[in-house]
Amino acid sequence: MICPYFFPNIAGAENYAYNLSKGLIKKGHKITVLCSTKEGKNKTETIDGIKIIRQKPDFILSNTPIKLNLYFTISKLLKEEKFDLVNANTPVPYYADMACYATKRQKVPFILTYHNDNVHPNKIVNFLCNLYNPTFNSLTLKHSTKIITPSPFCFNKSRFLKKHKNKLSWIPPGIDLTKFKPKKSKYILEKYNLKKNSKTILFVGHMGTFHKHKGVDVLINAIKKVNKTNKNTHLILVGKGDAKEYKKLCEKQNIKNTIFAGFVKDETLPKYYQSADILVLPTTTEQEGFGMVLLEAMACGGPVIGTKIGGIPYVIKNNKTGLLIEPKNPLLLANAIKKLLNNKELWKKLSKNGLKESKKYDWKKVIDKTEKLFKGVVQ
Repeated sequence: MICPYFFPNIAGAENYAYNLSKGLIKKGHKITVLCSTKEGKNKTETIDGIKIIRQKPDFILSNTPIKLNLYFTISKLLKEEKFDLVNANTPVPYYADMACYATKRQKVPFILTYHNDNVHPNKIVNFLCNLYNPTFNSLTLKHSTKIITPSPFCFNKSRFLKKHKNKLSWIPPGIDLTKFKPKKSKYILEKYNLKKNSKTILFVGHMGTFHKHKGVDVLINAIKKVNKTNKNTHLILVGKGDAKEYKKLCEKQNIKNTIFAGFVKDETLPKYYQSADILVLPTTTEQEGFGMVLLEAMACGGPVIGTKIGGIPYVIKNNKTGLLIEPKNPLLLANAIKKLLNNKELWKKLSKNGLKESKKYDWKKVIDKTEKLFKGVVQ
């Protein structure tokens, strides 16, 4: 398994690779992960039966770790360990590309897990993406034995995957339904000492410079509008990143009902979902290939609001399993939040249907489908 980053550096792709690795090990397979590290030194360790080789990058470009001798490192591993196949994860480039070229030379089956297209709202980063997509990305897609995409959006609409439909499989991401499950909870109210009648709107996602597409600024502006009529409503922002831009926005607009919770441990996250009134994912670009937080919140029994972009409309069926709105519109988002806060019947309906929908994404089903594809490549 080749990943730019890996557990405990948790984000969507990292979480996917980690849970898949754990599941395959339980089924009797042996997994080695090669990834970069943010600790400043090389390290090899074992977590949950997964052998993890972490390498210090020579430098980091945008969010992409670069190890100049990575191709040779992978080639050496392939020769020494005699792996049956290599599975690499994108969209962060370089690691998957070097893995693909090394496996081609060593004649080892290569499966690419393509989470979403490489695009970015930042002009400089997007310029680099536009250089990468028709060159390295194109070659990697061409030389992959099989391509898995967890994103229904990419499976149906990615302009980069259109040429490769014959080797493309859609295997959705999974949820640990033993961890994410309904439970009556006042965790948020008690932790942040909020009034009993307070309503809480939850956001979960990265809040750093390179994740502006998550739409946190839109959500903050929407909450300001919500509070004009629903006075005791609080926005809880969970996720890594310094959030400086969003804190300044709150100060500038005198928004005092926003709580920056920062990074929350994996074992604590379900408590936030279980105790929040609504989960909102206000993504603004097609970088959102799926939106796992939506399913996690659904599995915990809460209603969700998302935007009509990327993979989100494949997860939310509007007015049935959640509410969908146009992106980048604080007014529409505010109206959707108020609609749910003020309509108990709709709140219950979306919660019930969302919980039912989440059952389709049990990790056991995902692991079984992936194992079948892997075996088909090796045999």
